[in-house]
Amino acid sequence: MCSRWRTARAALVLLLLAVNCVHGCPVPVIHRRNVERPLGQRELERWSGILGSVGVDVPPGELGERAIAFSEEVQRVRGQLVRPVHPLFDAVGVDQRWSLFPVADPEPWWMHVEARRKGETEFTLLYRPWDDEHDWSVETIEYRRVRGVWNPGSAGLRFDHPRFVDWVARRAFDEDPDWEEVRVRFAQYRLYVPGDPEAYRERTLTWHFEERRSREDVGR
Repeated sequence: MCSRWRTARAALVLLLLAVNCVHGCPVPVIHRRNVERPLGQRELERWSGILGSVGVDVPPGELGERAIAFSEEVQRVRGQLVRPVHPLFDAVGVDQRWSLFPVADPEPWWMHVEARRKGETEFTLLYRPWDDEHDWSVETIEYRRVRGVWNPGSAGLRFDHPRFVDWVARRAFDEDPDWEEVRVRFAQYRLYVPGDPEAYRERTLTWHFEERRSREDVGR
Protein backbone atom coordinates (compact mmCIF):
# COMPACT_ATOMS: atom_id res chain seq x y z
CA MET A 1 0.00 0.00 0.00
CA CYS A 2 2.78 2.40 0.93
CA SER A 3 4.63 1.57 -2.28
CA ARG A 4 1.51 2.35 -4.36
CA TRP A 5 1.00 5.61 -2.51
CA ARG A 6 4.60 6.65 -3.11
CA THR A 7 4.18 5.89 -6.81
CA ALA A 8 0.91 7.83 -6.99
CA ARG A 9 2.42 10.77 -5.10
CA ALA A 10 5.44 10.84 -7.42
CA ALA A 11 3.11 10.78 -10.43
CA LEU A 12 1.07 13.69 -8.99
CA VAL A 13 4.22 15.72 -8.34
CA LEU A 14 5.45 15.02 -11.87
CA LEU A 15 2.07 16.03 -13.29
CA LEU A 16 2.10 19.23 -11.23
CA LEU A 17 5.57 20.13 -12.47
CA ALA A 18 4.58 19.47 -16.08
CA VAL A 19 1.40 21.54 -15.79
CA ASN A 20 3.28 24.43 -14.18
CA CYS A 21 5.95 24.34 -16.89
CA VAL A 22 3.31 24.58 -19.61
CA HIS A 23 1.23 27.15 -17.74
CA GLY A 24 4.17 29.38 -16.82
CA CYS A 25 6.02 29.10 -20.12
CA PRO A 26 6.49 32.65 -21.50
CA VAL A 27 4.85 32.28 -24.90
CA PRO A 28 5.24 35.17 -27.36
CA VAL A 29 2.21 37.47 -27.38
CA ILE A 30 2.41 39.68 -30.46
CA HIS A 31 -0.51 42.00 -31.12
CA ARG A 32 -1.03 43.76 -34.43
CA ARG A 33 -1.26 47.13 -32.67
CA ASN A 34 2.26 46.62 -31.29
CA VAL A 35 3.64 45.59 -34.66
CA GLU A 36 2.14 48.71 -36.25
CA ARG A 37 3.72 51.08 -33.71
CA PRO A 38 6.90 52.93 -34.80
CA LEU A 39 8.94 50.77 -32.44
CA GLY A 40 7.43 47.62 -33.92
CA GLN A 41 8.13 48.78 -37.47
CA ARG A 42 11.76 49.55 -36.62
CA GLU A 43 12.16 46.13 -34.98
CA LEU A 44 10.77 44.44 -38.08
CA GLU A 45 13.17 46.39 -40.30
CA ARG A 46 16.09 45.53 -38.01
CA TRP A 47 15.29 41.80 -37.87
CA SER A 48 14.58 41.69 -41.58
CA GLY A 49 18.09 43.06 -42.11
CA ILE A 50 19.61 40.57 -39.66
CA LEU A 51 17.90 37.63 -41.36
CA GLY A 52 18.88 38.97 -44.76
CA SER A 53 22.54 39.03 -43.71
CA VAL A 54 22.41 35.24 -43.17
CA GLY A 55 20.59 34.50 -46.40
CA VAL A 56 16.96 34.55 -45.21
CA ASP A 57 15.16 37.15 -47.32
CA VAL A 58 11.96 38.17 -45.51
CA PRO A 59 10.50 41.66 -46.07
CA PRO A 60 9.47 43.51 -42.87
CA GLY A 61 5.75 43.31 -43.69
CA GLU A 62 5.82 39.57 -44.28
CA LEU A 63 7.95 39.05 -41.18
CA GLY A 64 5.34 40.87 -39.10
CA GLU A 65 2.50 38.72 -40.44
CA ARG A 66 4.48 35.55 -39.78
CA ALA A 67 5.26 36.65 -36.24
CA ILE A 68 1.59 37.40 -35.51
CA ALA A 69 0.47 34.07 -36.96
CA PHE A 70 3.11 32.17 -34.96
CA SER A 71 2.10 33.96 -31.75
CA GLU A 72 -1.58 33.17 -32.25
CA GLU A 73 -0.88 29.50 -32.95
CA VAL A 74 1.39 29.08 -29.93
CA GLN A 75 -1.19 30.73 -27.67
CA ARG A 76 -3.93 28.49 -29.09
CA VAL A 77 -1.95 25.30 -28.43
CA ARG A 78 -0.96 26.40 -24.95
CA GLY A 79 -4.58 27.32 -24.16
CA GLN A 80 -5.76 23.85 -25.12
CA LEU A 81 -3.10 22.19 -22.96
CA VAL A 82 -3.92 24.15 -19.79
CA ARG A 83 -7.69 24.36 -20.27
CA PRO A 84 -8.46 21.42 -17.90
CA VAL A 85 -6.58 23.05 -14.99
CA HIS A 86 -7.22 26.70 -15.76
CA PRO A 87 -10.19 27.00 -13.32
CA LEU A 88 -7.91 25.83 -10.51
CA PHE A 89 -5.16 28.33 -11.38
CA ASP A 90 -7.76 31.07 -11.69
CA ALA A 91 -9.32 30.19 -8.33
CA VAL A 92 -6.04 30.44 -6.43
CA GLY A 93 -4.83 33.54 -8.31
CA VAL A 94 -1.66 32.15 -9.91
CA ASP A 95 -2.47 33.07 -13.48
CA GLN A 96 0.12 35.85 -13.91
CA ARG A 97 3.06 35.47 -16.28
CA TRP A 98 5.90 37.76 -17.28
CA SER A 99 7.55 38.39 -20.64
CA LEU A 100 10.86 36.60 -20.91
CA PHE A 101 12.41 38.88 -23.54
CA PRO A 102 10.54 42.23 -23.53
CA VAL A 103 11.72 44.84 -26.01
CA ALA A 104 13.07 48.03 -24.46
CA ASP A 105 11.75 51.18 -26.10
CA PRO A 106 14.62 53.15 -27.70
CA GLU A 107 12.52 56.33 -27.32
CA PRO A 108 11.97 56.49 -23.52
CA TRP A 109 10.07 59.12 -21.54
CA TRP A 110 11.88 61.43 -19.09
CA MET A 111 9.62 63.25 -16.65
CA HIS A 112 10.44 66.80 -15.51
CA VAL A 113 8.78 68.48 -12.52
CA GLU A 114 9.27 72.26 -12.60
CA ALA A 115 7.98 75.28 -10.71
CA ARG A 116 7.81 79.01 -11.42
CA ARG A 117 8.06 81.78 -8.84
CA LYS A 118 5.85 84.84 -8.70
CA GLY A 119 6.87 87.50 -11.19
CA GLU A 120 9.17 85.16 -13.15
CA THR A 121 8.68 83.62 -16.58
CA GLU A 122 11.28 80.82 -16.38
CA PHE A 123 10.61 77.53 -14.61
CA THR A 124 13.03 75.97 -12.11
CA LEU A 125 13.68 72.24 -12.43
CA LEU A 126 12.77 70.44 -9.21
CA TYR A 127 12.92 66.77 -10.15
CA ARG A 128 13.74 64.42 -12.99
CA PRO A 129 14.78 60.77 -12.84
CA TRP A 130 18.49 59.86 -12.75
CA ASP A 131 19.49 63.39 -11.75
CA ASP A 132 21.05 63.68 -8.29
CA GLU A 133 21.10 67.47 -8.52
CA HIS A 134 17.33 67.67 -9.02
CA ASP A 135 15.93 65.11 -6.59
CA TRP A 136 13.03 66.94 -4.95
CA SER A 137 10.76 64.41 -3.14
CA VAL A 138 12.72 61.64 -4.85
CA GLU A 139 11.98 58.98 -2.22
CA THR A 140 8.22 59.46 -2.62
CA ILE A 141 8.10 59.99 -6.39
CA GLU A 142 10.28 56.97 -7.13
CA TYR A 143 8.47 54.67 -4.70
CA ARG A 144 7.27 51.78 -6.84
CA ARG A 145 3.54 52.36 -6.26
CA VAL A 146 3.82 56.06 -7.04
CA ARG A 147 6.06 55.43 -10.04
CA GLY A 148 3.34 53.25 -11.49
CA VAL A 149 1.07 56.31 -11.65
CA TRP A 150 3.32 58.74 -13.51
CA ASN A 151 5.59 56.46 -15.56
CA PRO A 152 4.01 56.22 -19.06
CA GLY A 153 3.27 52.82 -20.51
CA SER A 154 3.24 51.62 -24.10
CA ALA A 155 -0.14 53.32 -24.61
CA GLY A 156 0.96 56.66 -23.14
CA LEU A 157 0.05 58.33 -19.85
CA ARG A 158 -1.50 56.42 -16.98
CA PHE A 159 -5.14 56.98 -16.09
CA ASP A 160 -4.33 58.68 -12.76
CA HIS A 161 -1.62 60.99 -14.09
CA PRO A 162 -3.73 64.20 -13.64
CA ARG A 163 -4.18 63.35 -9.96
CA PHE A 164 -0.42 62.86 -9.66
CA VAL A 165 0.13 66.35 -11.08
CA ASP A 166 -2.38 67.74 -8.56
CA TRP A 167 -0.50 66.06 -5.72
CA VAL A 168 2.89 67.33 -6.93
CA ALA A 169 1.55 70.88 -7.19
CA ARG A 170 0.00 70.85 -3.70
CA ARG A 171 3.21 69.52 -2.18
CA ALA A 172 5.36 72.13 -3.94
CA PHE A 173 3.04 75.00 -2.99
CA ASP A 174 2.93 73.88 0.64
CA GLU A 175 6.71 73.69 0.87
CA ASP A 176 7.45 77.07 -0.73
CA PRO A 177 4.94 79.98 -0.69
CA ASP A 178 6.84 81.71 -3.53
CA TRP A 179 5.94 79.09 -6.12
CA GLU A 180 3.13 80.34 -8.34
CA GLU A 181 2.81 77.58 -10.92
CA VAL A 182 3.94 73.96 -11.28
CA ARG A 183 4.56 72.21 -14.58
CA VAL A 184 4.96 68.49 -15.26
CA ARG A 185 6.04 67.39 -18.73
CA PHE A 186 7.89 64.54 -20.42
CA ALA A 187 10.90 64.70 -22.68
CA GLN A 188 11.21 61.94 -25.24
CA TYR A 189 14.57 61.24 -26.80
CA ARG A 190 16.01 58.60 -29.10
CA LEU A 191 18.64 56.05 -28.13
CA TYR A 192 20.87 54.49 -30.73
CA VAL A 193 20.30 50.75 -31.04
CA PRO A 194 22.95 48.67 -32.83
CA GLY A 195 21.68 47.75 -36.26
CA ASP A 196 19.41 50.78 -36.62
CA PRO A 197 19.33 52.44 -40.05
CA GLU A 198 21.37 55.63 -40.31
CA ALA A 199 18.19 57.73 -40.25
CA TYR A 200 17.45 56.61 -36.67
CA ARG A 201 20.87 57.40 -35.21
CA GLU A 202 20.42 61.15 -34.76
CA ARG A 203 19.38 62.03 -31.22
CA THR A 204 16.40 64.33 -30.96
CA LEU A 205 14.42 65.56 -27.96
CA THR A 206 10.75 66.53 -27.98
CA TRP A 207 8.31 67.50 -25.22
CA HIS A 208 4.97 65.82 -24.55
CA PHE A 209 2.06 65.54 -22.05
CA GLU A 210 2.60 68.97 -20.49
CA GLU A 211 0.26 69.83 -17.59
CA ARG A 212 0.30 72.97 -15.40
CA ARG A 213 -1.28 73.77 -12.08
CA SER A 214 -1.68 77.14 -10.36
CA ARG A 215 -2.45 77.62 -6.68
CA GLU A 216 -6.08 78.26 -7.53
CA ASP A 217 -6.27 74.99 -9.51
CA VAL A 218 -5.41 72.88 -6.45
CA GLY A 219 -6.92 74.99 -3.70
CA ARG A 220 -3.69 76.50 -2.40
